[in-house]
This record gives sequence, structure tokens and C-alpha cells, in this order.
Amino acid sequence: MKAVVLSGGGAKGSYQIGVWKALRKLHIKYDIITGTSVGALNGALMVQRKYHGAIKLWKNINFDLLFGKGKVKDTSTKLRILKNYSDSFFKEGGMDVKELEQLVSAYINTSKFYRSKIDFGLVTFNYSKRQAEELKKEDIPRDKLVDYLMASATCFPAFKKRNIDGNSYIDGGYYDNMPINLAIDLGADEVIAVNLSAPGKTRKPKKNIKITTIKPNNDLSFFLDFNNEPALRNIKYGYNDTLKAFNKLEGNTFTFKLNSLKKNYNAHKETYLYCLNNIINKKIDVRAIPILKNITNDKYLQKYFYRIMENVGSFLQIDDTPIYNYKKYNKRIIKKFDSYMKNSPKKGNFKTIKSIYDCLVTDDFSKVRRLLVLHPSEFLMALYIYVIKEV
Repeated sequence: MKAVVLSGGGAKGSYQIGVWKALRKLHIKYDIITGTSVGALNGALMVQRKYHGAIKLWKNINFDLLFGKGKVKDTSTKLRILKNYSDSFFKEGGMDVKELEQLVSAYINTSKFYRSKIDFGLVTFNYSKRQAEELKKEDIPRDKLVDYLMASATCFPAFKKRNIDGNSYIDGGYYDNMPINLAIDLGADEVIAVNLSAPGKTRKPKKNIKITTIKPNNDLSFFLDFNNEPALRNIKYGYNDTLKAFNKLEGNTFTFKLNSLKKNYNAHKETYLYCLNNIINKKIDVRAIPILKNITNDKYLQKYFYRIMENVGSFLQIDDTPIYNYKKYNKRIIKKFDSYMKNSPKKGNFKTIKSIYDCLVTDDFSKVRRLLVLHPSEFLMALYIYVIKEV
């Protein structure tokens, strides 16, 4: 049986909705869902097959909902976000999540959840007894379903401890943030594990089964940042990364249609390699520059070329959420580079890249060589821009 295992991760949990979107597109069915913390909440929606409800839920989670309308003034940095939570902890022992619970309850149909053929399990931690509780669907009382879902997601000390039948509960991530073993107990022999790389303990699988791990290639939002905009970006990342994991898309921090990387390489490799060799021209000992040691070898150039291609996009802050073909991607790079040239931003090493690019345009190879030795990474990016833009 196939299981989807969802880790905890607070606000990063919106990423899992993007994973779900991709699984739907791929028509991948699952028999079991297990989750910890936000993974338990998302998992309960997956059991009900409430995809569109999950999208609405995440669009409605925000700081006004968590703290009260207008009470949070500044969430621009991690430190300011943490200050809001710490103030809540010292004043009230943690944030009260009644509003969040009401929102979650609106999307949990108890009858549909228990009628579903998809099995379910969650992890929470009984703080009163100092022991973990791994609860299967059949173990969760119908009238306590939301209670236990919220208990699993009680990120103490940011949130107040959850009281159920006289016992206090906190986030299941204190015991197992990636409940693969719970999925195995429910009969899983194959797992799709969605790892949000968030704080918490992760236990080694007790059985050797097939595990496909999906994890972010990009930096997700801070796990306590419940703003809407980062949530929507996380969903896009989850969708892209899942399709990459199943070889339907390609790329690392950027996402490309299949074969786009190779097409881009084939379109520009000869020119790139020609320029590279012409500049080096036996006047530079590439053995002294690790990044250039093997790059002039066609066998290695392809691997480096893919990396350089994405490095340029990251440096120029190209939007990393769309699915690109190589032509569209290169056009974005050229447009952004032209904008930088015009506005001369004081961003990192842009001045160096601009200098190298200008030397390439004017064939001032002697100066290029000097800059190459001092700034090899910037040189490779400038050469990439020059090749796609000028040649």
C-alpha cells in the first residue's frame, strides 16, 4: 500500500498543498496518510479529498486570524515575527488558536473523514504524561478529531498547550516530525515523504521500504510566518518540486520543462566553449583555479553549464516560481540584466559582472583574464549573459 507522509513545519505547510496538487495531476493515488503538526492538518484534508478547501484554508490563514485583527503591526523580518510570539508567550503563556481552530473545523467534515477509504494517523505529544501518542484513525474519537489535529499542531511555546480530557498536548514534532514508521504500522510498503526540513525529531524507518522524498529546493517562508504571499509561493514550490521528483520537470532552484536544460546547452555550448578557450588561450593555468579546472572539457562543461545557468538567475533575482523553457528563461535574464545595467544597482558583485561583460563586448581580453583570475564565478556568469545576449 502507498502512503503519503507529511512532516511538520508550521507555515511551511502550504508547500504540501502544492505537492498534493502535483500528485493530483500525476494521478497518483494513496491508501494512507500520516502527518505530524501541520502535516496532520493537511493530511486530514487529503483524506477527505478536499483539495480546493485546502487552498481556501491556506489563503485565509494570516496574522490577524492568529493574533487578532490589527494587533500585529510588523512581520517584515524573522526577528519581528518572533517578537510577536514571544510577547504572546510571556503575557499569556502562548498564543490562543481559537480562531484558527474554528477555521480548521469549517473544513473538517467528520463523517466524510471517517467514511473515507484512506487510512490516517497522526503524532502528538502528551505533555502531562511526557510520552508520545501515535493515533490511527480508528483510535481518534469522532468528537475529538479536531482536538487531536490541533494538539498535533500545537507548536509550543509559540502556541498554548492543548488540553484534552485533562491532559496537555504539544506538537508531535517533539517525538517524530516525519512519521514514516506510523505509516509502516498502518501497512505501507511504499512512501512518498514530504519533508519540510523544519525543527523536530526525525526517526529512522524501522523497515526497508521504497521511499520517494520530496523536499524544498528553494528557501520556504519562515515556519512562523503566516502571511498570505509566502504561502502562495510555497504552494508553487511544492508543485514544481514534486513534478521534478517524478521526472516530469527538471532543474534545481529553478524549474524547467523537460529537456530545456539540454536544449539550452546544445544551443550555446559551442559558443560558450569557444569564448572560454579563446580567453584562456594558454595564458591562464586553469589548474590553479578549481572552478575552471575541468570546465573546458566538454565532458564536464554540461554539468557546470546547468549550474551557471541557474546561478545567473539567482544572482539577478529572476522569479523562481514559474515553469520555464530555456528561451523564456534567457529572455528574463536579458531583461533583468538590461534593467540592472540601466539602473546600476549596488547588488553584491554586479559591478564586477558588468565590468567583465563590458570587456567581453569590447574584446578587451587582457582585462578579462585579470578579472577571471580574481573573480572566476562572476566571470562564468558574465560569459553566460554575453553568449545568450550578444552572440
